[in-house]
Amino acid sequence: MTEDGRINININQKTRKLSDLLVPALRQQLSLVAQEEETPLPPGYIPPALGGLPGQTPPPKLNVVIHVVGSRGDVQPFVALGKTLKSTYGHRVRLATHPTFKGFVEENGLEFFSIGGDPSELMAFMVKNPGLMPGFDSLKSGDVGKRRKGMEEIVLGCWRSCIEAGDGLGAPPRRESSDSFGLEGGINMATSPGDRPFIADAIIANPPSFAHIHIAEKMGIPLHMMFTYVLLFTASNHVANSSQNALVTYSTVSTSSS
Repeated sequence: MTEDGRINININQKTRKLSDLLVPALRQQLSLVAQEEETPLPPGYIPPALGGLPGQTPPPKLNVVIHVVGSRGDVQPFVALGKTLKSTYGHRVRLATHPTFKGFVEENGLEFFSIGGDPSELMAFMVKNPGLMPGFDSLKSGDVGKRRKGMEEIVLGCWRSCIEAGDGLGAPPRRESSDSFGLEGGINMATSPGDRPFIADAIIANPPSFAHIHIAEKMGIPLHMMFTYVLLFTASNHVANSSQNALVTYSTVSTSSS
């Protein structure tokens, strides 16, 4: 067990028993992946209420930003969702997540925006502090202060992803004080002239991105909170009105992504 919670496995085998068990399973998995790539996806379903019938007005094309904080396993299902929103419904989709996933997002045809943060550091902190409150060792070593700075970067990055052109990887925006978080606070205006302007019409977010509800209330746009595994809800979808002017919906989806 390493310090960041990962497990190093080294297999020294003198017989073929383990290989005989693993190889067929791996080959079966590869064949399933090949079959999925060869089989075309069915056409996307658009409800009649949104203009899905012939002759009806199609649904409006929106600027959708997806906020994801976590590991690659957290990002991957949202990439699939973003591709469907783009190819089937014609929306412009921006996936805002950690910079290490830039290549993964862009190779799937989606716009990327960096919200900062290092997922390996986040995972290591969670493994080291599995409870609600951080341990004494984390307090003594300064890990809590580092996490606070890291979350400040992520929260500001989520805000920028809703209103800023570019990919968020330029020079960090200047802030004269910690109170300068108005509509223009923390925005990097020194983007390339060739970057398309982006103002979010809707937000999709996983709960650990934290800034979602506050940005939705500030901008007056809908927010859909989504986790890719079942939480404690007893129904598939839940709708709630926030305290101000953002409509918030919740859903949980079971996936087998890795």
